[in-house]
Amino acid sequence: MFYCPHYDLMHALKNFIKSSAFICLVLVYSGLSHAQNLPFMWQVQHQGALVYLVGSIHALTQDYYPLPSVYQEAFAQADRLAVELNPQTLDANTSARLVQSKMWLPAGHTLEAYLSDHELDQLKHYAETSGSDYQRALHLRPWMLVEQLTQHQLKQANYDANYGIDLHFLTRAQERQLPILELETLTQQINAIANAPFRAQLAMLKSSLTQMDDSDYMAQMTEYWREGDADGLYNFVYQDVLDNPDLKPMMTFLLDRRNRHMADVISIYLNQSPTRRVTTFVVVGALHLTGPNSIQKELERKGYRVQRVVPQSIEQPVSN
Repeated sequence: MFYCPHYDLMHALKNFIKSSAFICLVLVYSGLSHAQNLPFMWQVQHQGALVYLVGSIHALTQDYYPLPSVYQEAFAQADRLAVELNPQTLDANTSARLVQSKMWLPAGHTLEAYLSDHELDQLKHYAETSGSDYQRALHLRPWMLVEQLTQHQLKQANYDANYGIDLHFLTRAQERQLPILELETLTQQINAIANAPFRAQLAMLKSSLTQMDDSDYMAQMTEYWREGDADGLYNFVYQDVLDNPDLKPMMTFLLDRRNRHMADVISIYLNQSPTRRVTTFVVVGALHLTGPNSIQKELERKGYRVQRVVPQSIEQPVSN
C-alpha cells in the first residue's frame, strides 16, 4: 500500500495505499513489540562518508514510539538528514496550484465511464462516510481519488502523518539544528504519479475501491516492516501486480524511476567527504528499499557496497 500526494494537499506527495501497493506504505498494526527484529535499515560507506538508509512508514500512531534503539543510535551519529521531501518548507499556494493542475479529468469526462456499478457504489459509500461530494469525485483523475481514499482510511484507522517515521526524524533534526537535504522536489513527486498511464491509474483506483475494508492486508504489511523483512514486503506488494498486470506501470513510475534518481543523489552524498567523516541519515518510504530495483541495488550497480544494519553494527560515539 503506497502513500501518495501530500500530507494535507499542501505538504508532500508521498503516500502508499494497500490495494494499489503504490501509493503509501501506511501501515496498521497495534501492540508493536521491538523484540529482536532487524531494523529496516542499511548502511553504505565510501571514503569518509557514511550513509544510513532507513525505511519509513509515512503515517503511524503514537503506539509505535519510542522506536527501537538502533534507529536512535544511528541518528545520533548523523551530521545531516536527507528525506524525499521536506513538507515543512513547501509553499502552500504553489503546492496547491501544482496539484490542481494535475487532479481533474478533461472537461466532459467522468469516472462513470470507467467504473463498474459495484465500484461506483463503493465510491458513493466513501463519499457518504467521509462527507465528500460524490459528483465532484467523479471528475477527479484516478491518482487523486486514490490519494483521497488513502487519507480517509488513515483517518478511520486513527493513523496520523505526524507520527510518521520521516516526520519524527525531521523534528529531531530540527531540534539538533542539523542540515536537512531533499532527494526530490514536489514537482517530481507529483509527476511520478500524475503522469503515470491513465490505464494504470484506473487499475489502482479499482483495486483501492474493492479492497478498502481489507485491514488484514495493512496489518500484514506492517509486520513485514516491523520484522525488517524487505523481501517479504516486496513480494507481498508485488502480488498485486501479478494479479493485475495493469498495475505494473505504477511500479515503474512510483518506484523504479524514482529509485534510480534517489540513488544518483545519494551517490553525490557519498562523494562529498573524501577526507573527513560525514554521516548522512537518509529516510525514504520503505518500499524504495525493497525489490530488484531498490535504492540499495541501484547503489550496488554503481559499485558501492551496501550492508544490512544489525543492532551490534552501530558504532557508539566516542566520548571526549
